[in-house]
Amino acid sequence: MDQVQHPPGDIGKQRIEALSDGLYAIALTLLVLELKLPSLGHGATNADLLHALRELMPKMLTWFLSFWVMAVLWLSQVRVYHLVHSLSRTMVRLELTQLACVSLMPFSTALIGEHGDLPAASVIYAANMLAITLTGALRTRELLHQPGVHIETLPAPVVRTLKMRSYALPGCAAAAVVLGFFYPGWNMLAMLPMVFIPARSRG
Repeated sequence: MDQVQHPPGDIGKQRIEALSDGLYAIALTLLVLELKLPSLGHGATNADLLHALRELMPKMLTWFLSFWVMAVLWLSQVRVYHLVHSLSRTMVRLELTQLACVSLMPFSTALIGEHGDLPAASVIYAANMLAITLTGALRTRELLHQPGVHIETLPAPVVRTLKMRSYALPGCAAAAVVLGFFYPGWNMLAMLPMVFIPARSRG
């Protein structure tokens, strides 16, 4: 029975899912550690606190965007893995590569939070997101070309949705990379459509 579920060369998805869930949880938690108020001293007034909170706003916006985009990518991954009973070796390699990119998100988020007005910071952040979405797209492509790992035959609407996301998510991130050279900080808005791209077919 186990050989039927996991053909030779394929790996059961449970271990990779557990690793992925844990790493996403850690990365999402580390994002918020950058939201630190400077020391206001004992004589701080309400006005001082409000000023410090206003100064923190760019970092809060960066945290908000990073959290939700990463959450969307994680949800997409969960839904994709509901379609398979095991992973090919190529899918495992792509998954590990993507997780390596995810582990860098707290760093790139902190970088753009501190220096969001600089093109280098904006481009590095967007390039990090591009690497995550590209490896996800390649993993989806491999999934579609490996029917042996599918739990059941994929309906045409599901295949269309998977393909659409494979193009759309890296497209948003690539646009953010380009815009980062000209509109640092504001280039992150190019990634907002990721939140609204359907993760599964309604058909």
